[in-house]
Amino acid sequence: MIHPFFENQKQLVQFILIWILYAVLQALVLDWLVQLPFWMLLLDGLLHAAIFGVLCILILNVIKYGNFAALQLYQRLVNHIALVILSLSVWLGAGFGLIYIFFGLESAVLFIPVIPIRGFIGLLIYFIIVQRFRSTLSKNETTTAIPETLAISEDSKPKESDQKEKIERIAVKSGMKIHVILVSEILFLQSDGDYVQIVTLQGKYLKEQTMKFFEEHLPESRFVRVHRSYIVNVEMISRIELYEKQNQLLILKNGQQIKTSPSGYNSLRLALNL
Repeated sequence: MIHPFFENQKQLVQFILIWILYAVLQALVLDWLVQLPFWMLLLDGLLHAAIFGVLCILILNVIKYGNFAALQLYQRLVNHIALVILSLSVWLGAGFGLIYIFFGLESAVLFIPVIPIRGFIGLLIYFIIVQRFRSTLSKNETTTAIPETLAISEDSKPKESDQKEKIERIAVKSGMKIHVILVSEILFLQSDGDYVQIVTLQGKYLKEQTMKFFEEHLPESRFVRVHRSYIVNVEMISRIELYEKQNQLLILKNGQQIKTSPSGYNSLRLALNL
């Protein structure tokens, strides 16, 4: 079975060819830095490429099945840092060990000065691979999600505000599970880095989407962006209290308190006909 990172067999072949190209380019660069025959440098590049290629598959499995998307931004950052350190340590350590086994200690020590360069390159590769994987997962989730749009007649000419298709449910993928959240069950949405945290009475869910998307596609009669970081379901507001001089504090039915911005409160007043 092809890993989700690869959409088809062709991309798997391309992945392998890219690592072979990396091995050749590395050998050409090290030929200026390490006094060893070119065939030894090429073998070194192929060994390191093979190790990192396998590590990439393991890393992507950890990210996917470790449910990184459901973690808070800070926890995701910590996990990625730990994964980077572990991956580079295994890569550099295993590569040096194989060179020692094949060529001996005298040849292996010649590669020690280039370890920092390898580490920097490995760091760049890690972030490129992870970013590509996240894009692939997001694309797959979009194609498998439950339809959320309303049909619009081609010959009709609605107003610009009506052209934004409204959603009735949101599908959130968490590991091997897909949670389907009804719009009516949402308390509020909160910006969380590259994600949006969807809060309901049943729990919290992270969706790789923008606040602007939800602001445009949630029913504006029920959902109001009361702050740059918050969109609130007005039907879930229990009461509104004065906070400081010009700000208001929303108390939701679950006890959650959300501060509004002046412009956000004006939008809320319009929605509530205050």
